[in-house]
Amino acid sequence: MLRFLLAAGVFLALKLALHWGLFMAALAGFASWLVLGFVVRGLVREKESIVIPADSGLTVSEVKRVIRESSDKVREIRGYTIKIRNNDVAAKVQEICRAAMDIIDSFQKDPADIKRSRQFINYYLDSTRKIVGKYVELADSRTMTPEIEAAMRRVEEVLGSILDSFKKQKSSLLENDLLDLDVEVSVLEKTIKMEG
Repeated sequence: MLRFLLAAGVFLALKLALHWGLFMAALAGFASWLVLGFVVRGLVREKESIVIPADSGLTVSEVKRVIRESSDKVREIRGYTIKIRNNDVAAKVQEICRAAMDIIDSFQKDPADIKRSRQFINYYLDSTRKIVGKYVELADSRTMTPEIEAAMRRVEEVLGSILDSFKKQKSSLLENDLLDLDVEVSVLEKTIKMEG
């Protein structure tokens, strides 16, 4: 909205105050709209910068890579839900994706969570992607044999376990953050007492 108002203001100022032609004033208004878009995007990116603790052993590019790759895996899993005919199963997969994105969002806020989540990143996301992909493949099978039906039921049952694992991972990261906060508060209290 701000971009539009600025562009309209530039257009009106050039057209009415400086008596520019309609085309040139419109072109300048559009240019100001584009420029403001780049400025706003730059400010947003700046706010999203990642602060990495010195003792984490991680680099900014490594953190960004993990976030990007993990998010791509979740998007792929979420993409399968369109092909799942069973609404309950699709809803469960969506819930798994939300839980996974909660974990990935924590990487942005606390990059140290990446090291605590190696198994989630390297095993659970990949396994979930393969399992859901195979489920979709089996569901699209032209001949539904008892073996295929049994495999699909097994996948449907394991989705709850996957969701529980993702929620436990997020809870573990939260508990660790609370522990870190508790340590910070204790250190501050001791410092205050020492200073008298």
